[in-house]
Amino acid sequence: MKTAFSYSTVVLYVVTIITGGTSWYAAKLQLTDVSPVISLIYRFGCASVLLLLITAISRERLTYTWREHLSFAALGAFGFAVAFLLIYKAAALITTGLIALTYSSVILFNSVNAILFLRQSISWTVLVGAMVGLTGIILVFSPEFLNNEWNWAGFGYAITATLAFSFANISAVQLQRKGATVLPMTGISMGYGAIFLLGYALLTKQTFNFDPSPVYVTSLFYLILFPSVIGYTTYFAVVGRLGAERGAYTMLLVPLVALAISSITEGYRPTVWAIIGTIMTLSGNYWVITTKYQPAVNTDT
Repeated sequence: MKTAFSYSTVVLYVVTIITGGTSWYAAKLQLTDVSPVISLIYRFGCASVLLLLITAISRERLTYTWREHLSFAALGAFGFAVAFLLIYKAAALITTGLIALTYSSVILFNSVNAILFLRQSISWTVLVGAMVGLTGIILVFSPEFLNNEWNWAGFGYAITATLAFSFANISAVQLQRKGATVLPMTGISMGYGAIFLLGYALLTKQTFNFDPSPVYVTSLFYLILFPSVIGYTTYFAVVGRLGAERGAYTMLLVPLVALAISSITEGYRPTVWAIIGTIMTLSGNYWVITTKYQPAVNTDT
């Protein structure tokens, strides 16, 4: 058994949270005349090319068997196509706060799926910490939850997106256990995700256009470089090192970073319940990451 975090894992963990938290505001700036699906194709297509270029420069392995490519395609389909398409559908029916709350339940999905697909024993430490953290997130978003009429279709889209993202997490752990390194795994999978999104865009007859405005271009560049190239690489590295259930705990802190940015850019003012919820979430996070664990696999970015 080892202590929970090495210094390098701490850095990966923090970078994942910061890039994920800032992506919410950047994604909001992408809502122009360009269809969200088309923006996702630009984002993941360009990010995939950059990741594969970095992989080639670093001389990491780029040739894989067709079975491994099936796993890459599964990760890309679940993590970068299905999950994002369903999130945008959910966003048309419920608020982003409720989506963030629902998405945080990926910790519970990952705990169950790790037992089913990775043959891991249940981690009571993670489950207790996750429940404390989820309760905190519920308190943070309680005003938004109480002031909006419940929409079962929107919730259904959001929870299905969360399940799809959980399957992507499991695929990432399985691939790393088989020897795939993070950079090519993320780049290839993201490329498959972009291809699936392209197929969806063609089937639904989406308009392929581009917004040359500085706001759209800048936010797109940011989403490509930071949340996609850097953020997903560090996230999958954390998942590989800590396991799907512990790695997913970053998903509880991401909404808090997003709210902090919202308080600066959009005038958000936290309630007393939000402050209590934040403390609970941070406490649950501390509980999970400072206990001893058995890493799923050693990974290097």
